[in-house]
Amino acid sequence: MLTRALLASTLAIGPCIAMANDSLPYKTAAENGIKTCLTQIRDVGNFIVKGNAHASHDFWNRDNANDRMFSSFLVKSYSDGDSHISVIVGPDKSGACYAEYNETSFWPKSCTVLREEVFSGVKFSGALKGTTTVLENPEGSVNIYMPPQNGGNSCLTTKREVIYY
Repeated sequence: MLTRALLASTLAIGPCIAMANDSLPYKTAAENGIKTCLTQIRDVGNFIVKGNAHASHDFWNRDNANDRMFSSFLVKSYSDGDSHISVIVGPDKSGACYAEYNETSFWPKSCTVLREEVFSGVKFSGALKGTTTVLENPEGSVNIYMPPQNGGNSCLTTKREVIYY
């Protein structure tokens, strides 16, 4: 079994906690000399965090950091619990940058109630496997996936956005 010190030394960076203006993924990327898509890492990270307390676990290619993706797993604090967010930002073949994030949260209420109370401004887009409701924002840029949990008494949600710069 790996000790915490050994585990931390094998990772690109150990987990950190912050409540600052800039997100931890941006700070990590900047401190490690990543320049390609750094503005997008900042913009997406700050948009996702929105000043909330968070922790991140970040990875990047140490040999070719400016030509490869930057990946971050965040835990973001809300007043009623934490969400998990996976973020990927990187350059594509055209030299432009792209970003994708997925934020997953657990809700102690049914997906039907949640859809009416929280996601009423988002339209129904379809279903996956007949049980996971798929919603889409009016612009078509954000999807929300809602599979029922605990016999339909609670709901898991994943908000997904893909951005091409």
